[in-house]
Amino acid sequence: MSKLKQCIYTLILLVTCVVASPFIYKQIWESSNIKKPKAAVKEPTAVTQSADDTTTTTQEGATTETQTTSEGEEITTEATTEPTTPQSIFVESGPEYFDDALFIGDSRTVGISSYGTLKNADYFCDIGISVYKIDQYNVGGMTVWDKLRKKQYAKIYVMLGINEIGNDIEGTTAKYRRLVDGIRDIQKDALIYLQANLHVTASGETQYITNERINTLNNNLQTMADNSKKIYYLDVNPLFDDAYGYLTEEYASDGVHVLAKYYTNWCEWLCQNTVPVDPVATTTPSDAKTKPETSTTEAETTTQNKKPQNEEFSNL
Repeated sequence: MSKLKQCIYTLILLVTCVVASPFIYKQIWESSNIKKPKAAVKEPTAVTQSADDTTTTTQEGATTETQTTSEGEEITTEATTEPTTPQSIFVESGPEYFDDALFIGDSRTVGISSYGTLKNADYFCDIGISVYKIDQYNVGGMTVWDKLRKKQYAKIYVMLGINEIGNDIEGTTAKYRRLVDGIRDIQKDALIYLQANLHVTASGETQYITNERINTLNNNLQTMADNSKKIYYLDVNPLFDDAYGYLTEEYASDGVHVLAKYYTNWCEWLCQNTVPVDPVATTTPSDAKTKPETSTTEAETTTQNKKPQNEEFSNL
């Protein structure tokens, strides 16, 4: 009887296996055929170039590829090419690049002249200069137009606007454009660099002097630059800004001007953002400046001990 029961149980087990095996096999097959989810598509990443170049780059050249699974199902996937970063028009040059350069500006440019390292450049700058009264200023016995006619320059840097920031922005822009046109009429072969106005610190903002207004004026100046026809826009603000877009408090004593020691950094940045230019023949005027022979130690001591002059704001 015992052997009979064993046979019956064995028979029942075999029948159960035979009946259940199709369902087990189907489950295993379906489990092995589950499709893997596609990887999430990454958003294009903008490539920010140096402060001088506002071009951004996105992912381009997307193509599709069709693959066939072992079961004959077609799956379409997206393939992308690597983004191409346009080559910057700016290159790094040595201080000699500024041998035939002229800087036109207000007290910030006075700071570059007094505490910076580009002593070989010429300067037409004074505290309080504005585009509204540019014709009236006399520096070294010359007006800005006298200075421009005195010598042929290969590069001209202009930085004005902080004194005018409380005025109508569009009116200021029109006056600025008149200045740039006048420079171009006299210095037809020179590269013109329009320097963005430096931001102020958070504590340096007033009712009329705000970074929002400064940015609006800077944007207008940028539209004057073509970056291909000898007018270029330079924005040094990223060098000195904090995480919120203000001039870093620790870099300034008055909220408006960087400390004397930081003008060296500014000059280094200018050297790193230059446009190659063919040599321009220059005249040798009787009042041509000679490169000062200041020792490195003396220059560093002067930079550390002096502070940039404060500037009166003229709201015309």
